[in-house]
Amino acid sequence: MRDAPISGHTQVFGLIGHPVRHSLSPSMYNALFARFGIDAVYLAFDVHPDHAIRVNESIRILGLVGVNLTVPFKERVLDGLDHMTIAAKEAGAVNVVTNVDGQLTGYNTDGEGFIRSLKEEKGPQPDGIHAIILGAGGAGRAVASALLDHGAQRITIMNRTLLRAQEAAKALNSSIGDTRVDAAELTAQSFSVVAKDAGLVVNCTSGPAHETINSLDPEVLSKDASWVDINYWMEHPPAVESCRSAGIRFHTGLGMLAHQGALAFELFTGYPVTGAEIRTFLLEKG
Repeated sequence: MRDAPISGHTQVFGLIGHPVRHSLSPSMYNALFARFGIDAVYLAFDVHPDHAIRVNESIRILGLVGVNLTVPFKERVLDGLDHMTIAAKEAGAVNVVTNVDGQLTGYNTDGEGFIRSLKEEKGPQPDGIHAIILGAGGAGRAVASALLDHGAQRITIMNRTLLRAQEAAKALNSSIGDTRVDAAELTAQSFSVVAKDAGLVVNCTSGPAHETINSLDPEVLSKDASWVDINYWMEHPPAVESCRSAGIRFHTGLGMLAHQGALAFELFTGYPVTGAEIRTFLLEKG
């Protein structure tokens, strides 16, 4: 709970996306600010996608010290950044932007947050794995890039629009100088073909793909495979029941949220905090 009043010296951070009303980020970050005695406040900004071109300049004009980005802005702000990390370039998306004297630097903590959560939850080891990424957006590419960095043998990106999956695969292969990433159309038939030797499935699609994800059959996966849905706010994520019926371990996106949030908080403030601490907080709030 914040003790000091908000003043003209209070630093402002925020989440920019659409929609964001469901987000746990404001309560999470504000609790961390209070814990460390930081004079800062974190807000959620629901910005219509039509205004994407104005996001970077708004950060500068309003003097926001740092922001988290969610759909649909992770890819749309790239051209307006002054600097970008290698991880962000590989992912083709940023989920954290810091503002230092008007210079905007883009980071991507999604991928490393995912890897840390997978390890914490005793999921499959990335090294040598064939992973299927459902969705070719910024989050999917970040997860794919991190898995490759940690030794994944093969990544298959599946998307309802095949061309977008192919473009994501091409960009990742170009970045790593390899051909370990392929693409497929996101259909039940295609999934049954490509998933037979997969040890990990990660759903990075948004709500409109819910029906398609439910049509996929986890029975084709090996019994030691895991299924992760990064949409942490969904009470009943698609495919959760079919995974449980098939004996496939199902992970929610809460762990990824916690670990990427811990990484982002350190970028914002310089104060380290663990993903496990944030997960405990989120579970108590939930």
